[in-house]
Amino acid sequence: MRARYYFWIPLVLIVGTSCASYEEQRRIQVSLGESIDRFHERLNNEQFHEIYSQGTDTLQRRVDETEFTSRLKHAHEQLGVISGKATVLLTGREMNSLHWQKLFGREQKYRHVEMPQSELIAATETFGWTFENGNPRLDSYEFRFICRQPCIVALGTP
Repeated sequence: MRARYYFWIPLVLIVGTSCASYEEQRRIQVSLGESIDRFHERLNNEQFHEIYSQGTDTLQRRVDETEFTSRLKHAHEQLGVISGKATVLLTGREMNSLHWQKLFGREQKYRHVEMPQSELIAATETFGWTFENGNPRLDSYEFRFICRQPCIVALGTP
């Protein structure tokens, strides 16, 4: 009879933690997607001060507002209006990293690369996020121009 309990207890723990982990992963993915969408909405509306002021203290110590605003203006001028919704899919490795950071009391940091939907150019944006009280705050932002639309990239030899 006792042998059955030794089988069921670990099984229940595994299933329970898997469900909780999935829910946490889904919550993080949604909050990151919403944060990116909010960033793009503010970028479209040229609300550069709001983007900067709601970033982390680390961002504000690393880059002054004038320089960061200049970067955002440059990105906005190149991108034009960004449309579409961001989709963030965390891998198992990324979730494990966030769990370990939280477990050891370190800042939970996540980097996400996005290809914004723009009619003018193809580009990449790299966001650095730090989680504070479970909510992502912008820690860094990089914009990289790839090519003007329509963008045709050929690989290999003809």
